[in-house]
Formats: sequence, C-alpha cells, structure tokens
Amino acid sequence: MNFKISELSSGGIILSYQCSNQCRHCLYACAPDYQEWMSEKMADQILGSVAGHRLYLTGLHIAGGEPFIKPELLEYVIRKAISLSLPVDYVETNGFWCRSKDRARSVLQRMKDAGLQAILVSCSPFHQEFIPFESVKNAVDVGRQVFGPSGVLIYTPYFYEQLSNVEPGEPLPFEQYVEAVGEENASMAFATEYGLIPNGRAATRLAFLYEHRPASAYFGETCRRELSSPHHIHIDPYGHYIAGLCAGISLGDGRNLDSLYQGINLDDKPVLHCLVNGGVELLYQWAIQNYGYQEDLKGYVAKCHLCLDIRRHLVASGETFVELAPEPFYHHL
Repeated sequence: MNFKISELSSGGIILSYQCSNQCRHCLYACAPDYQEWMSEKMADQILGSVAGHRLYLTGLHIAGGEPFIKPELLEYVIRKAISLSLPVDYVETNGFWCRSKDRARSVLQRMKDAGLQAILVSCSPFHQEFIPFESVKNAVDVGRQVFGPSGVLIYTPYFYEQLSNVEPGEPLPFEQYVEAVGEENASMAFATEYGLIPNGRAATRLAFLYEHRPASAYFGETCRRELSSPHHIHIDPYGHYIAGLCAGISLGDGRNLDSLYQGINLDDKPVLHCLVNGGVELLYQWAIQNYGYQEDLKGYVAKCHLCLDIRRHLVASGETFVELAPEPFYHHL
C-alpha cells in the first residue's frame, strides 16, 4: 500500500541533535551527548533534493540541536542553500554561545556574510534552566545590530519580557520558575504562549502539568493529515524526513524526495500503516495484540502522548521498525 504526501511548503534542516541543553520540552529530545552531525556531503544531497522541489517552498530554516555549536558547518550549509536559491528564513539558536558580545558579533557577521538574513532566538523557562538570560539578551541585541531590527525573531516575546527580570548572569532552575508563577499559570503559559507539543520530551517530563485521559479518549481519527502535511517538515542529520510535529517517525529518505513524493510503501512499515489508516486506536490495538503493550492507567494528555508511549514500547521490544527513527531519539526522552 502506498501513502501519498504533499510536496513541502516549509521546513527545516536539522544539522544535529546535539545541543548545549537537555530541555524538558524538547520535541526532538536533543541533548549534549549526541555526537553525530550532518556531513557536508549529506547537506549537499538534502539541499539539492529540496531545491528540486521548491515550487511550493515558501521558507526554509536551519535548526538543531544547536546549530552554532559547529559554526563552520552552519556557514557551509547557509552558503550552499543560498547558492541553490533556497529561501533561508533564519537559523534557530538558544544563544548559549553569546556570553561575549564580541564573539556573538563576529560569528553573526560571518553568517550574514554567508547570506543569512535572520536568527530565531529561543527564550523560555525551559532554555533558561540551562542558559543565563544575559546570553539570550546578547544574542538579541547583537543580532539586531548585525541583521537589523527585523532580523531577530524571539520565541517567545512573552517569556523574553517575563524573564528579563531574573538574575541575568545565572540560569533559572525550572522548579523555581514554576513556584514563582504558580503551577496553574505556568501550565497555561506553556500551552498558550509557547505552544507546547505533547510529543518528544514534553510528553515524558511535563505531562504532570496537564489533565490525563484514558487512551480511548483519543480514538476515532487517523493521523493521515498530520503525516501528509507539507508544512514545517524537517530533514535530520541522518536524512530522515520528519512530518510536522511527528518527531521520532521517519517517512523516508530526505535525500531522495523524487521517490518519496511518488508514494511511501507502507507494507514494511506497520507503525506508519496503523497511524495512517486507523490512527492511535489501530496502533494501540496492534501493539497490544502483537507486542504486549499495556495502557498506562494514569492516562495521557494528548493523542501524541499516547502514540509516543506506544512507540517507546515498540522500540524497547528490540525489534527494528524502519519508520521509528532515529532510534537514539527514544533513548533520550
């Protein structure tokens, strides 16, 4: 059986899952101990493939992990993307490397010279658990000097303003933040101001903040729309094509979009087959019957939370599922 997906309209290139942080909310479960980075050859193949399908492409960003851990590779990818006339919107960063304004200016000017027009600076209680606000402010201030006022996006302005009142030179313990604003206010802000995704590490580290429901509450719809969406896809350092917010699920090889857009064969991808044709309900039933999955009696905060819990169980079974990739994602939750 073949599953058709739409040609990408927006997306990101994940250079590595390595990050200076191990944030509690991280959709891609990034962490400092990752060592693998996208090679220049892999970048050439991926960007070349994307360039061949840019008809509907409105924007492309470069992400991690933390891309600025390896500025030489980042510069190479920016130059390559620009040479292929790809619309590079911004590079994401948490700003950990901006303790010095002089270094921040030197690195950002280098990226601007390569063709970069903007950066997106992450600011939240998740990031500031590891990074002092001073570094984030330096990234924003110097970024505006280098790229202009419109060349710095902050995600999110709400938390940037709120956290500007904390001790600038020290990280802010997450528990201290939650205690200061109150658990109810924190959970509301994470959902509405940050747009917290109940997948990845958020589903394992932050689910305690939200109401849990039984698995059956999420039955009755497939995941076909999410998995086939052309919006905000990502291609990671291994070449995995990841749809939207479905971290830990590979639709195929991002180096060969010609083949991918012709249709994805689901015959050897039972997890994808279940999600496309019956959603988490079919995946739940299939995992119980074939792999002894047991529902968590505490319940789940969303269908993505349930899906992730089932997928973690399948990976832990020891059997290889080609669509459950990259496998290290499941060991960093």
